[in-house]
Amino acid sequence: MSTTSAPLFTLLDDNDQGYDRAEVDQFMARAREAYDSGRGMPLSEIRQASFSMGPGGYNPAEVDSALDRLEDAFAGAERDRYIEQFGEDAWYEQLHYRSQPLRGRMERPDVQRFREPVGESNVGYRKSEVDQLCRQLEKYLDGENPMSVDEIRTITFSTATAAEAYDEAQVDAFLDRMTEIMASVG
Repeated sequence: MSTTSAPLFTLLDDNDQGYDRAEVDQFMARAREAYDSGRGMPLSEIRQASFSMGPGGYNPAEVDSALDRLEDAFAGAERDRYIEQFGEDAWYEQLHYRSQPLRGRMERPDVQRFREPVGESNVGYRKSEVDQLCRQLEKYLDGENPMSVDEIRTITFSTATAAEAYDEAQVDAFLDRMTEIMASVG
């Protein structure tokens, strides 16, 4: 007699594109084992998780939302372990240290924070929008602008070209690091 486990997320009809169930189940099982064992999982591994798309499968919005919660849970567990071992003051010192490279980038003048896109397309994120976010994040780090990590996770920028654009990969890497810090704060 074969047993089929209950789906972790809503399964879509075969007419809709969803995440491959086996891939998602395997990733979630690894994440659960890492969490339960207390060894953790790199936040970047959670953020960079990707799954094949195909007919049916899991609802992508539900899985993506679960990955965000998973990242928050791992960041919180990491924070709690660190505070237990070294104290809360040491934790905030570490966050301050981790934020310094990001602050350096944010303190650059507008239109000079990131490199311009290279290659034939020269398409990237609109500089003015990224610069505006950087000013908001700088205030966040100074405790003057409450923001949620979900604001960073869901931010979108208009596209621009050449001198009006920043390189998407470089901005995305910056936002990934900022997301890690914000998720660690709780």
